[in-house]
Amino acid sequence: MNMSNMKKGRCFCCDSLLQYPQEVTCFRCTVCDTINDIKPITQVKEENSVLSFDTLQTLNEMGNMSIILEYINCYFSRYCNLNESFKIADSKDPYAIDFEELWKAYDYIENLNEPVATEIINSLLMILKRPGKKLQNISDIRFLLIIFECPIFFHNGTKEEKLRNHEVLKRLFGLISCLANNLHKYMVTVFTSFSEEVFKRKIELVNHFISYRLMEFEDMLKIYPNDWSIKAASRVMALLNAANQLRSPRVEISEFYNMAVDLIDINGDYNNWKKIQPCFSFCQYPFLISLGQKINILRMESKYYLTTIIQTNMNPYFSIQIRRDHLIQDSLDQIQLALKSGVDMKKRLNVKFVGEDGVDAGGLRKEWLFLLVKELFDPKFGMFKFDEETHLCWFNPASFENENQYRFLGIIIGLAIYNNIILDIRLPLACYKRLLNYTCNLDDLREIHPRLARSFDQLLEYENDDMEDVFCMNFVATYSEYDKVVQVPLKPHGEDIYINKSNRKEYIDNYIYWFFIESVQKKFEAFKEGFNSLCSGNLLSLCKPEEIQKMILGEEEIDIDRLRGVTTYKKCCSDTQAVQWFWEVVSEYNEEMKKKLMIFVTGSDRICPTGIENMKFTITYYENDAGREYLPQTHTCFNEILLFKYVSKESLADKLKKAINYSEGFGIK
Repeated sequence: MNMSNMKKGRCFCCDSLLQYPQEVTCFRCTVCDTINDIKPITQVKEENSVLSFDTLQTLNEMGNMSIILEYINCYFSRYCNLNESFKIADSKDPYAIDFEELWKAYDYIENLNEPVATEIINSLLMILKRPGKKLQNISDIRFLLIIFECPIFFHNGTKEEKLRNHEVLKRLFGLISCLANNLHKYMVTVFTSFSEEVFKRKIELVNHFISYRLMEFEDMLKIYPNDWSIKAASRVMALLNAANQLRSPRVEISEFYNMAVDLIDINGDYNNWKKIQPCFSFCQYPFLISLGQKINILRMESKYYLTTIIQTNMNPYFSIQIRRDHLIQDSLDQIQLALKSGVDMKKRLNVKFVGEDGVDAGGLRKEWLFLLVKELFDPKFGMFKFDEETHLCWFNPASFENENQYRFLGIIIGLAIYNNIILDIRLPLACYKRLLNYTCNLDDLREIHPRLARSFDQLLEYENDDMEDVFCMNFVATYSEYDKVVQVPLKPHGEDIYINKSNRKEYIDNYIYWFFIESVQKKFEAFKEGFNSLCSGNLLSLCKPEEIQKMILGEEEIDIDRLRGVTTYKKCCSDTQAVQWFWEVVSEYNEEMKKKLMIFVTGSDRICPTGIENMKFTITYYENDAGREYLPQTHTCFNEILLFKYVSKESLADKLKKAINYSEGFGIK
């Protein structure tokens, strides 16, 4: 073969780089078998006829199945016919699809005989295997959006149906993934307009494809980095994820998690991604990776870092000693000393309370961080302002605390994440959005100060022309500096500019920018600097703000029945009398007592971020009669409670309550 006569081009479907003779008008991809038409093939649309519900109904009433199948084949196998169907008359968008009419037609098709579904799938394979041209314009891709809505893809009752649908979706996702950026943006706009139910179905369909391919194809859990169809499906999911960022309200990020992805070698995937390997990795599409796996990556990073330190014969511990009655000052002094001395705070945290027994196997560091955060967020310090309605807080622009205090708090929260410790921190999602350089908006303000957000809603909704007289507001923000009201112009001479219908949106945008950025700029930057000293880098870029928040907060709901379901027992079983009494007693606790119980046993009043099913909770029983007067004891390092041979349920309840209310730190004080 004369190589000088060869050209290079990428497949329309799998994006493989291929060579083909210069003189040909089309070539077949040797990877995915797609026929790529370099010169568009000529197709003529059927005159005076479009695919529609009415036509389908009319043909079905004729009772001739062969005519229906011929009609189906004519429209679902030909790009030009499908692309011209389901248009909206007099629409501002000439390419808009009448989805209501499309769904109506698909619903009707679903109720027809099985040969119709088979004919549609066979026809779709034809059109997707050879689309007939390179898809470059919005007018070219209507047929892809129409196919994406096909409900037959959810018919997976038999192995044959699963394989058949998988083959069609593989090609559909391949063509979509290879489109140019402007066409991807258009698709994102379309996806954004869907109802939550329809949108979730799209996510479900793509996730099912990825799961099926990973689980049902031999060795795919190992060889997926070189599989073009998984990469294509992931890119389609990226479009849905982009659309979700524009939706209000958004669907939960957990909707995008793929449980089959949890089964891959996530550490190997992460390492390949860090090294910027040319092959595909799921870390390029982190919305598919569950929070549990991201936490596993963090643990892996920490473990690898500690191993490196140990191999160099360095001290693997970041050790601090704290006096309980000087908690804040001792902690601040030792953190500042570590910063000045260049001490690596990514070493294993080891806490010692002065004058107390106990080796920190995890419980003492949990207690230290828990007590420290409780103090720092106390309103008496004035670092934060709390909303009476939501009980959330935000940085106080009038705080007299210097930047060091906020940097210190950022380090404390970073230590909590790095050491896998959950804390009850009443900061809103906006805090984590700012840490990851996301833009805050009115919904973020609504979460913190719903009353203020409602007043802004009234501004936006007001239709009369007397807004200046009714609202009497100017371009000024106000806040309280103790007994004094401080006014801040939101633009030059803002105190002289009154809000009206033409500038109200500008006023709200300026206020939000002032509230989240300008008013607390130095304080937040110091906080962020402290946080980033422990948690910046590759792992953080994999996470959404909601995930960082959940890593810190965990889950608030404490379900005793679910906790009982994950409990393990030492020297006893679930039928042991004292154990049965324990569960009967705690099942009657109110929310406050449940939280106190969790603090007593685990050192935290919250559940781990991945849910109660993934936490450890152990009950150990000592049958010796001498222990019947002892209070229950705990090892917070191991989430373990020790029960003794109590004489009655009432005795156990009384002693447990005393232990919970009187305990602090290692054992009973």
